[in-house]
Amino acid sequence: MGYRIHYAVRDGMLQAAVSGNTLGRGQTCHADWIARDIAAQAGQETVNRLLIDLRGLADRLGFLGSLSMVRSVSGYRVAVVDTMENDAYYALHEIAALARGCVLRCFTSVADAARWLRSAPSRD
Repeated sequence: MGYRIHYAVRDGMLQAAVSGNTLGRGQTCHADWIARDIAAQAGQETVNRLLIDLRGLADRLGFLGSLSMVRSVSGYRVAVVDTMENDAYYALHEIAALARGCVLRCFTSVADAARWLRSAPSRD
């Protein structure tokens, strides 16, 4: 099985809900591809705020590392929604993203993530 990303632009932000898993044939990790796909879609939109919901993605350890290293998300404000059990992994990725010019924060609630994104000034 692979992965699927459902995109929507709402309230001035790009929302990406990722489902499936990051391990494909031969156990190849798709985390880099997913991160690049989301970054490419974000580059096509006129918003600089991203809400990424990872709760439907199995085997997602490593995804945030990939996203935090993608140079094309520089200048974006990114809210990632994940389960509480993965919360311990995010501090390092938040720091790595900041070093690349991206503000990344993790949440366990879509409502909290969206509220944080709405509090940011838009690109306008």
